[in-house]
Amino acid sequence: MNRSKKKEQKRREEYNKAVKHKMESAADLADKYSRQYELSPNEKNSAYKRNARIVNRKLLLILGGVLLQTLILFFVAILVCLPMKNSFKDVLENYFGTSKPQFVSYELSDEFIGSDNKTESVYYTDVEIPDINCFYATVSGEKFSDRVYYGVSEQSLLSGVGHVSSTSFPGFGKPIMLYGYSHTYFSGIEALSAGDVLTYTTNYGVYEYQVTSSSVITAHSVLPYDLEAEKEQLIICTDYPFDKYKTETGKTYCIIADKVSGPEVVY
Repeated sequence: MNRSKKKEQKRREEYNKAVKHKMESAADLADKYSRQYELSPNEKNSAYKRNARIVNRKLLLILGGVLLQTLILFFVAILVCLPMKNSFKDVLENYFGTSKPQFVSYELSDEFIGSDNKTESVYYTDVEIPDINCFYATVSGEKFSDRVYYGVSEQSLLSGVGHVSSTSFPGFGKPIMLYGYSHTYFSGIEALSAGDVLTYTTNYGVYEYQVTSSSVITAHSVLPYDLEAEKEQLIICTDYPFDKYKTETGKTYCIIADKVSGPEVVY
């Protein structure tokens, strides 16, 4: 091998040694710094807890936002879709509170004198349907006089007698059905007989119905009335025997009375 080639080979060997030395030095330096800046176990635990708190806080904010939006939409739906009330408090009490029977008064045309009207016809727009559980009329006989509440519920039956909401109102020419407890508000109703007159007083007129029949209905009886009939009748139902609940016997005492006077509702 000539001298020039030996020099070239020697330079290459020295270059390779230098490169190798630099690479080893860089690796040592990196290892040194990694050991120097590596977190201790306590620091790692603190960092984990800190990151967990940040994530949980963000999740709570997201869930809180979704819940708030849901509540807002819920109350907006109540205010928009349900019947309008006088105030937001009325809405809450009507749909979330314990509803109690209340007297509801309606204003009629000056042409009529409220419940004193016995003959003048009434325009149908002057007859406002009461709310459920509201006291809107009275029914009386020789030995009883009771408030009538719209709807048959525990609330209405503890305060008076209930008007079955699927039946008509006085003056419309169709059957009206009432139900009450015989041991409370309909106590004494068993004394009624054919020919006796019942008075039904509403805010738009006074109606009289004459008793035509009374009977005891069982589960197998043929009903003595037709709620779809085109004839105005007052149908009164109560428990039988008169000192027991209907659920104890399965029997109902029924009185039927035909309309004899009272204003007609016209369209």
